[in-house]
Amino acid sequence: MKDMIHDMIYRFALLAAVVASLSGCRGWLAVDSEDRIMEEELFKDTDGFYTALNGIYVDLVNENLYSGTFGPSDPDILAQYYNTSADNHSDGSLALYQNEAKRLAVSNAWTRAYLMILNANKILEHCETGKGSILNETDYNIIKGECLGLRALLHFELFRYFGPVYTVSPGADAIPYMDVSDPQVKPVLKATEAAERILDDLGEAESLLAESDPVRTLGKNEEDNGGRNLYSYRNLRFNYFAVKALAARVNMYLGYSANREEALRIAEEVISEAKDFFPFSTRDEVTGQAAIGAVTESAEDRILSSDVLFAVYNVRRGEDIHEKYFSNTLEATRLLSISANGYRNMYPEESDLRTYQWESTKDVLGNDIMSFVKYEAMEVDGKNYPYMIPVLRMSEMYLIAAECHADNGENDLAYDRLNAVRTARQTSSVSTNILSNIESEYVREFVGEGQLFWYYKRNNTKSIPALYDRSRPNISVSTANYLFELPQSEDGFRD
Repeated sequence: MKDMIHDMIYRFALLAAVVASLSGCRGWLAVDSEDRIMEEELFKDTDGFYTALNGIYVDLVNENLYSGTFGPSDPDILAQYYNTSADNHSDGSLALYQNEAKRLAVSNAWTRAYLMILNANKILEHCETGKGSILNETDYNIIKGECLGLRALLHFELFRYFGPVYTVSPGADAIPYMDVSDPQVKPVLKATEAAERILDDLGEAESLLAESDPVRTLGKNEEDNGGRNLYSYRNLRFNYFAVKALAARVNMYLGYSANREEALRIAEEVISEAKDFFPFSTRDEVTGQAAIGAVTESAEDRILSSDVLFAVYNVRRGEDIHEKYFSNTLEATRLLSISANGYRNMYPEESDLRTYQWESTKDVLGNDIMSFVKYEAMEVDGKNYPYMIPVLRMSEMYLIAAECHADNGENDLAYDRLNAVRTARQTSSVSTNILSNIESEYVREFVGEGQLFWYYKRNNTKSIPALYDRSRPNISVSTANYLFELPQSEDGFRD
């Protein structure tokens, strides 16, 4: 039976992948009778629903999603974190915003994300047929709420790539919005329409999870009950607070005054409701002392996991991310690293807990570099942080609130929220240059998490610092550099 269920999940994925690669087929691909029998078997009980949902979570760690294109690689290369100036560096063209490099970098993400969206839609459809008869109210609310949240999340990741700089061209084309499991060809929506659909999904997800998500009373609930653990480890599921945090991020990205007011409202609600459940990491936690009783490099919590609202879980994180992008054993044409100069400018205070994400070493040519070790492989008994890739965290809510308060002329509140992050990361408080200091925190806070480039895009930033070596001049960026073309197969078909 277990093999049959796993095969059913595979068939879902395969069907979506075929459709994505053959988008010119108007209509849909038929599902044969064997597939339908297996589908009925999968969704005949609550365990089957959770098995199907877990299949989506498992695939979020794909290299074209959160182990690469949506997280530690492409957005951070575009944000100029890493030195790609070596001759024939594999990411040099991408760092220069060349169109073909951008197209190639994200084309597979399009296919993979829509594959996951179609799978989420399949579960959503079965939620309606199984409500009451198979799913009790709690399971219905949680499964449907998580699926709607994940659908919004994946659409928004694509929206940030393929949509316009929103405050410049909100009426420009963005992405299709898939809300059915049949692999139909959907029209490309205007950015305003796509944004509305994303926020609608998040609104419905919030309402459902508000009723049933134990995260509101138990927090992460990181207790292994020895069974299905359906309501545990809520920081590894798209929980109620993650839904609200994403809504704040989306509204902040849209950038108009009404959106920023909404972003502020939601961010402050998340801070108020979730800060005790998702506190900032202590130095003992970061150094590993809290985990095993002694300061030790092999147990360092380098992702500062305590305030992470939602993370994907990759047991091969070291191999899939660190060894692929950041290991100092990589050839110079593949390595992503920064100089000591870049590191010192990024972290002017040695006390900063985020310095644990870096290590002074040499590359294969013997050059001194700072190697990014945030995702290096490690094992710590009873801890999940060695496998987590952060997607949403509390610190972003504080930075959103700080920026919005500053917009409103509420400087005392703005500095309060900003300095909450700085104090938590064990750096000194500031009382001037609020917007500049907020940007500096985006630079330090989200390395390897892919958020800085989108901060630049939503602000249509025209001059980006070469973070890998601040002795180099800033990089001039045009609005066009922030735009990504549809994948060739999709674009060609629609043309």
